Amino acid sequence: MNSTKTKLMQILGYGGLIPFLLAALAELMALELPVPVEPMTLLLTYGAIILSFLAGTLWGRAMHRADSEPTNLLLILSNAFALLAWLTLLLNSVFWSLLLQMLGFALLLAFERGLARGTLMTSQSSYYPMRLILTTGVIVCQLLVLGNHLF
Repeated sequence: MNSTKTKLMQILGYGGLIPFLLAALAELMALELPVPVEPMTLLLTYGAIILSFLAGTLWGRAMHRADSEPTNLLLILSNAFALLAWLTLLLNSVFWSLLLQMLGFALLLAFERGLARGTLMTSQSSYYPMRLILTTGVIVCQLLVLGNHLF
């Protein structure tokens, strides 16, 4: 991957973590946001959007690697993760919504890790290491809010 593309990927990736951090901090500190939405709503809706976005990358991967990877599984998982993200918005439970999003992010990362073994994704790219850091950041934000919500 060329350095310009890597730099842009990092800017967009790490920049995408900012709404998680801000929403979690606002929720934990009971701050009002400068937008007419509650921090918890921001955290849950943004989490669902990002989980769906990442799920869509599996679909794209299936389209580009049809001969070398289990594309049927990629297509099914892409839809399953997107539906899971949507479900988290329909539930009337902060606990279950956050828990399912955390599970979705963790499972998607684990699945990508399995796909990455022996490919350029791990041996020559900064994508998977970045995804590990970002997913950890997202889950930590959600876990802190979940813990605060429970106690």
